[in-house]
Amino acid sequence: MENRVAPNTRGSSIGHGAMMGCVGYPKATNPQHPLKIKNAPKILLTNAKYDPATVYEWAVNAHRQSRDTTVFVTYEGWGHGVYDRSECTLKINNEYMVSLKLPRNGTSCAAVEPPAEASIQSAKPKVPAGPFSVR
Repeated sequence: MENRVAPNTRGSSIGHGAMMGCVGYPKATNPQHPLKIKNAPKILLTNAKYDPATVYEWAVNAHRQSRDTTVFVTYEGWGHGVYDRSECTLKINNEYMVSLKLPRNGTSCAAVEPPAEASIQSAKPKVPAGPFSVR
């Protein structure tokens, strides 16, 4: 079933849990409710456009419900978590956490190419520091 519903996220424990965790359970009796954020400083809301775990449309909807209290930043790439995906996202997140400085609402950060798989595999393994066996 998972391969049919989400063929590009095979092997993700997050995706597996989300799709299969509730099979056979009755319908929820405590459905989601609209966001109502009051008496809060502006909140930085970030999401990757192609996040397999927290769907971009969910973030768009959360921002739509909280426009007066959130500033929404889109990372135009893949992956779960935006904090340090690029220099752009890192700068925006750090400035917010250090000084509550926010970018313009609707800011986007361009996607960056992930490290090449080949270069990761060809790197020499590091020898761990520690005692050596004596012969």
